[in-house]
Amino acid sequence: MTYDSERVSGMRFAVIASVLFFAATLAGAQAGPCDPHLSQLAQDPHGYRLRGDRCEGIYIQPVGSTALLVASFTEVFENFDPKSPARLSLEWSSPAENAIHLRAYGLHEKLYYQMDAVVPSGKTSFLWPTDVLDALHLSREDIGVVGFTDSKIGASSETLYLPLRIRQEAKQKLAGGFQLVVLSGSELEELFVSLAKVGRDGRPQSFLISDKPLGRSYYPAERSIPVDIPKLSEPGIYYLELGATSRNGSSATQQIWFYNAGGKQ
Repeated sequence: MTYDSERVSGMRFAVIASVLFFAATLAGAQAGPCDPHLSQLAQDPHGYRLRGDRCEGIYIQPVGSTALLVASFTEVFENFDPKSPARLSLEWSSPAENAIHLRAYGLHEKLYYQMDAVVPSGKTSFLWPTDVLDALHLSREDIGVVGFTDSKIGASSETLYLPLRIRQEAKQKLAGGFQLVVLSGSELEELFVSLAKVGRDGRPQSFLISDKPLGRSYYPAERSIPVDIPKLSEPGIYYLELGATSRNGSSATQQIWFYNAGGKQ
């Protein structure tokens, strides 16, 4: 499959909002990393609020959406004990010299939880206390975590995802691929995956995977949908496209640019 510029350009609307929000977050990082779009629970001790170098907690139910949400993108995500005094170590590799935004989501229906942190450029790790996770009784299966930055890809600026390595104790050997987790606001009929390496001009080269159906029998709304991405031999920036058809007849597309460091730990 060759790169179709009109097809990709016509779907940029799916990520415009997230790019604008990310730019605004970086511009306002000095005022704190909290997401201004979340309705906070001021009287709840576990409510979403600033907690040192991060914002974390539960929030009021958001307005429903049928869009595809990138809820987790990891290279390693170990099981952890939230009661342990050891903090979670989030590590990443980045080709861009910009601040990194880290965000965690609740992966279960009606689990309105989020964590946000903005890490200055030049740093490649973040230590995340587990006190809030412990208080909310959240484990590895309950949350997804993403890291992303603003990067110039070709002639345009895009949101670039950085697959995270998340550990609490000993380092776990890299599995050789990535796991993406997406959430949908409506029940899906099928999810299609396309993947290509990005060339120097910022355009996807020939596709390694083209419109491949995920092939699951059930895609419930607001529940995690794991997407395994195979080991990639060449380091660099990759383009991933998710296309979904829903049970109600609508469709949604999400474009993702991500960085493959080529096995660096």
